[in-house]
Amino acid sequence: PMFKRFGLFAAAIAALVLLASGMVTASAASAQGKFAVVDTQRAINDSNAGKRAQVQLKGQHEKLKRSLQRLEAQVRKLRAELENTAMLLKPEAKLRKEQEFNRKAKEFRDRARDAEQELMQAKRALFQPIITRMAGLVKEMGKAGNYTLIVDSRTAIYYPKSVDIT
Repeated sequence: PMFKRFGLFAAAIAALVLLASGMVTASAASAQGKFAVVDTQRAINDSNAGKRAQVQLKGQHEKLKRSLQRLEAQVRKLRAELENTAMLLKPEAKLRKEQEFNRKAKEFRDRARDAEQELMQAKRALFQPIITRMAGLVKEMGKAGNYTLIVDSRTAIYYPKSVDIT
């Protein structure tokens, strides 16, 4: 009844928990199949392709950061000018200065949001081929090693280090 509500995934998790907690004997577990865990994040980060992607991403991040810092400096300068001269300016001049500041502040916020999205897209574009290749390698390892199940270490609640095949 509980597994009907949560599906096959819950049943698999429950089985893994039972295996890990020792409620199922080693002989019963071995009759069911071979299980393994892979730390895909570590495998990707430690791979040459992953390292190259990180360098590219870092370079792009630094470029966007420099651009944003220049824009932020302009916003700060306008704010300081506005604060220092507001009392001396005529109402229409003050209004123009406030509008200029607001426009530049909005430009900064928009550019910061765009830069964040750009970095996320770049990360996806750089790492998706690596992730796809990694999934293929894990499948090959699973077939070659006659594994019944290989899960990512981030989804496993508990596992002994001996089942980590990263």
